[in-house]
Amino acid sequence: MKELLFVLLLATSPRLDEIIAKHAKPNEPGCTVGVSSNGEIATRAFGLANLEYDIPLTPDSILESGSVSKQFTAASVVQLARDGKLSLDDRIRKYLPELSSAYDKVTIRQMLAHTSGIRDWGTLMSLQGWRRGTRADSHLHVLQLLVKQRALNFEPGTEFSYSNSNYNLAAIIVERVSGKPFAQFVQERVFTPAGMTHSSVRDDWTRIVRNRASAYDPREGGGFETDIHFENIYGNCCVLTTAGDLLRWGDQMPAAWPELQVPSKLNNGGPTPYGLGVFLSKTRGTPELWHTGATAGWRGYLATYPEKKVSIAILCNRSDTPPLIRELGDAFIGPVTPPRKQSFDAKFAGLYRDSKTDAVLRFFVKDNELRIGFGGNGQALNPDVVHFDGDRVHLTTTDGYDATYQRVAEWKPSPAELKKLAGTYRSDEIWTTYELRLKDGKLFVHLDPDPNDDELVPTFANAFHIGGGVLVTMNGDGFDVKSDFGMASGTARLERLHFKRVQ
Repeated sequence: MKELLFVLLLATSPRLDEIIAKHAKPNEPGCTVGVSSNGEIATRAFGLANLEYDIPLTPDSILESGSVSKQFTAASVVQLARDGKLSLDDRIRKYLPELSSAYDKVTIRQMLAHTSGIRDWGTLMSLQGWRRGTRADSHLHVLQLLVKQRALNFEPGTEFSYSNSNYNLAAIIVERVSGKPFAQFVQERVFTPAGMTHSSVRDDWTRIVRNRASAYDPREGGGFETDIHFENIYGNCCVLTTAGDLLRWGDQMPAAWPELQVPSKLNNGGPTPYGLGVFLSKTRGTPELWHTGATAGWRGYLATYPEKKVSIAILCNRSDTPPLIRELGDAFIGPVTPPRKQSFDAKFAGLYRDSKTDAVLRFFVKDNELRIGFGGNGQALNPDVVHFDGDRVHLTTTDGYDATYQRVAEWKPSPAELKKLAGTYRSDEIWTTYELRLKDGKLFVHLDPDPNDDELVPTFANAFHIGGGVLVTMNGDGFDVKSDFGMASGTARLERLHFKRVQ
């Protein structure tokens, strides 16, 4: 057996080196990557950990894994359930009594499965004018905001919608039930048993962490700029780790944590793409447990293929990551069948709406090609996902979202109609006031003290888009906001947030 494992490792390393060689660039940030085959781990690194001091990345460099961290939070909650300290089917207000009655029916399991309906705190804070990374947020900020919510996105258990709030609240529950700081509990009950000796939870952004890499975004015009979140938020993100530690976890998780891999279901028995802290899918003909992560300029990825006894880990300190996920998967699991080549008729250009979720798709022609998006070059259409049928388009994605969109007329309000909508609107749930201003025949939204106003672009009747990711629907006494929704899920991280007209 040892001889076989040695042969496998010898076969793994050259392929890893070949992939890395294509992406290594001098004087730029990079990535640490690793592959585990039958428990034998091979790791590599390329690029710089710090551009100011020309410090290279190594396989032992510490990087942040973003939302890959969610599975460690889920494992911590499961450990408390194994200890008999809580039940995954407990209502969360048993441990978080300060939350409003809107949360009465939400269970811990629904939080971990993203079927709770709880609004995403990052989206709420962005609407307040505090985009993530612009201030030192803490769990106190998160709780203050979630306590103010008087509604959920939907009835618990009726939809799947990814929300970071679920995992921040889960971390708080771990602390209250265990009586220990979250970082300490995870270290003792999850990392140490798994042999993850280089891993920790970033619960204090000022803590010195040896061998930690800085994170970067590409700067417009060339070069890079530092992008490091100075926030004390955890549970949803913020595990500092190495590619090797992630691989050790990936190898053990299928057998050690079966609870995480049970497919979550909706109240009606319908499927979701998630277990507890991990996405579940079948890729390249084999079951896959996976999660991606993005925090500031860091990017993370971990995928485990139990039947193949293979795990793949990627940690990068640049937000413009190279296509390593696809290339490593193709090399060590098998190539993905490329989408069918198909051209789409330009007659399908226009606006389409899902009447159930209000999600909107816009198709337009650019360079003689039908594309999808709300600006710029948009995205190419995948014929395995998008299917046109007259005035309808059917969408089926790997995330389990299946919906039909109906072509709708684009709303073209007159200046007089827009003038009636101008005014001041307030939401007490985020204690924020917006002003809708009419300028040059267009409607803009203004939030003090930001000097830059965002245009409200008309879509279907009485609805506007802001930047493609926010939908504003006007109604009798104000407007409702739906934000952070996309093709893959159909649901939003924020729905039904109401702003009432006050002037």
